[in-house]
Amino acid sequence: MSYAEEREKGLINKVIAQTKKPDFEEFWERAVDQMRSVPIQIKRKKLETPYTKMVTTWEISYNTHDDTWIDAWFSYPTHLEGQKLPCVAWFHGGSLEKGLHLDVVNTGVACFSMDVRGQGGTSVDKAVYHSGDINGALMTRGILDRENFYMRNIFLDAVRTMDVIATLPEVDTERIVTYGGSQGGGLSIVASGLSGISKKCYTNEPSFCCLKQRTELGSRIFGSTNNYLKKHPEYTDQVFDMLTYFDVNNMVSFLKVPTVFSLGLADDVCLPHFVYSAYHHPPCEKTLHVYPF
Repeated sequence: MSYAEEREKGLINKVIAQTKKPDFEEFWERAVDQMRSVPIQIKRKKLETPYTKMVTTWEISYNTHDDTWIDAWFSYPTHLEGQKLPCVAWFHGGSLEKGLHLDVVNTGVACFSMDVRGQGGTSVDKAVYHSGDINGALMTRGILDRENFYMRNIFLDAVRTMDVIATLPEVDTERIVTYGGSQGGGLSIVASGLSGISKKCYTNEPSFCCLKQRTELGSRIFGSTNNYLKKHPEYTDQVFDMLTYFDVNNMVSFLKVPTVFSLGLADDVCLPHFVYSAYHHPPCEKTLHVYPF
């Protein structure tokens, strides 16, 4: 038995149970319906890059369920102009930003890469939050109300992204997949699970799994949540209850398409047993790749 196989076997005993509330599915069905009741508006213009002769790129902006507009880049091989192409919906990691992803486009497919609101790119978060850290830490924005929470907004933005991709004349809607790592891995799961548009999901060391445990550890972006509860211990039960609606360990239940997971045994942020738990639960066809480091 290899090192990775031995370690993977040990993860079986560390699976964290799902914590879905009775109205979990209804909450998300209603949220997506509300978002889709807002007509899509799209603005697009050509983007000049050093690669324009080989790769055609459009700057695309689109509205969401609130006053926020999401900025994205949509790229495809120039020599395939006029054809309907497979498309990868690429979701970036925490505090990063959209990219051209030439390695994807050079395989002969299109790539749609959006900026998550309020992070490293140009999508400005226009939501008004009624609770949270005064310094605006992302994972405390709207933390006392599931209808007002930052994660609700970025999850719905991911679904809106899929809706937008499906309208693009360059895209073959029967060949749309999602991909992302860390935060992007979590959003890839959400986009595939809730949109009904993706045909396959690729999720690399997904974040947002086992949020109660992430908050207890205070790791990376959930350090702000940990600090918030240190200042406001009276809200601990309320926050942990609210987080169950956004825990990717629960969100995987929406997955119906083939899904490829990966985890790193040495990952100290998206801990291997967190990711393994998310892999364990969904009823879909699934594959897991385990990397030692």
